[in-house]
Amino acid sequence: MRQTNSVDGLHVHAIPGSHVVSFGFDWPEDRAGELQGFAIHRTDHASGRARWLSAQKRYRTTDPGIKKGERVSTRQHPVQAFLWADYTVDPGMSYTYRIVALGGVPTALTPLAEASVEIRTIIQTASGHAVHFNRGAVAAQEYARRFENRDPEEVENGAAFEWLSRGLLESFTDFVGKAEAGDTLHAAIYEARYAPALEALARARSRGVDVRIIFDAKENAKPGEAPFPRDDNYDMLEEAGLLEVAIPRTQGKSKIAHNKYVVLSRQGDPTAVWTGSTNWSENGFFGQLNAGHEVWNSDVAAQFLDYWRRLEADPESTAVRTELSSSFQIPPAWDTGCTPIFSPRQERDALDRYIAAIEGAPAVLVTLAFSIDAQLGQALAKDTEGLRYILMDGIKGNNLQRAKIQQVVRKVRETESGRVAIGAYLRGNALDQFLLERSNTMAKHVQFIHTKFMLVDPLGSNPLVISGSANFSEASCIANDENMLVIAGDDEVADIYLGEFMRSYSHYAFREAVNAARNAHAAFQPKSLNEDCTWAADYYGDGFRSRQRRYFAHGRL
Repeated sequence: MRQTNSVDGLHVHAIPGSHVVSFGFDWPEDRAGELQGFAIHRTDHASGRARWLSAQKRYRTTDPGIKKGERVSTRQHPVQAFLWADYTVDPGMSYTYRIVALGGVPTALTPLAEASVEIRTIIQTASGHAVHFNRGAVAAQEYARRFENRDPEEVENGAAFEWLSRGLLESFTDFVGKAEAGDTLHAAIYEARYAPALEALARARSRGVDVRIIFDAKENAKPGEAPFPRDDNYDMLEEAGLLEVAIPRTQGKSKIAHNKYVVLSRQGDPTAVWTGSTNWSENGFFGQLNAGHEVWNSDVAAQFLDYWRRLEADPESTAVRTELSSSFQIPPAWDTGCTPIFSPRQERDALDRYIAAIEGAPAVLVTLAFSIDAQLGQALAKDTEGLRYILMDGIKGNNLQRAKIQQVVRKVRETESGRVAIGAYLRGNALDQFLLERSNTMAKHVQFIHTKFMLVDPLGSNPLVISGSANFSEASCIANDENMLVIAGDDEVADIYLGEFMRSYSHYAFREAVNAARNAHAAFQPKSLNEDCTWAADYYGDGFRSRQRRYFAHGRL
């Protein structure tokens, strides 16, 4: 649950997710010239450990000269921003944070005000959602520090894979592991290419669970190439002993069976679904950013099972489009709670509804793995009084497609409301204080961002979360087998997604800026902390940073 506290002009808004606690700070504009920054102290209620949290940036005059990649205490080197996050928390834990506004000079920092908040991170929301994001960052300073940039398979005891998974694979195997004799598991998957995931299903069968799997088996090969993921799926399912309970989805060669979900039914009653953006592949669980989203709701599970049964006979696309559009109609307004959307549909009505929600929204945050739909791009490129964040894997496609995407990105960046971050990692001797980073060698098609979710006014009174397997594209609406969850009015779900979005957005925005300078043959000089308290002036007025301060600190503009 979000917590706020205001003391002596300092305002703190704490937004707990599962693995992230985000903070919006505010401070009186007429006292901005006093503010050096914010120190953050955390007490872990379970262990009793209390400490000042650390950050990367430091003052030049009091730089302790520590080795490359090391962090410094925010008590001596405060955070000079009004938006900050703690990425070192665990789900289901209680913490007390003390936020101290500091003034003075770097050699003698003095407290101006202090406010405390007590929060508890989320395992499962009150509405029955559990959301699991992997680390999604092989290219990271912490990976370089912990594992010296070795390949994950070279690290002893699977420690690198465990760190990268961050509970994503474990959530899948735990979900499957909940099925007992007499239960059923109905799965629909695009890539069934990771042995431990398939072994979890095989173990369920050995316990007496009825397991059925629909998988992509389209003959979609280009000249000189093998079908993907068809051949790998057949091989891996056979190796796991699951081919006899697997149903190939073959109709519609130019389309893909892109679902990634499992329905758990207990003694015949649909109970829960595990869905999201995660393919069952090494890259899906450990490399690219992905989410696994559990919904413990019998109505939602029943709809997913109904959808599965409509695909079981491997119907031709035209027939299934008509059937799904009729049986799963989009409501005139998003009901509070969770509404599943299933594809293929006769029209792009679902995508157009998502785009319509952008108009006038105080904040919109969206992840894009491949391209930008033209109408979505137009909506995001409108200059508004709000905030528009786009997180992309990269600029992809042929020359014409790349040019169109680059044009949209340029138009968004020309607005005051819009910001775009594109996947990147630190290469070469880019920065003196940072370790070099490695690429994601697990990747074939998507290296950085594979999630497909949109947040509309996530801190408002009626947040909207749209998340699932479907890219925000016309093909995902009218051609492919896809599913999305539209979750309205659920603060806890919105807070989990918001923290994870900003975690990845901040990570890649910095790396993209470094690489852009390098590609332009310009030196990127990371800024030291400002020493004369002039840094805060840019966070007032009507610019992007001011809007960000107001939205994250108060939930409104």
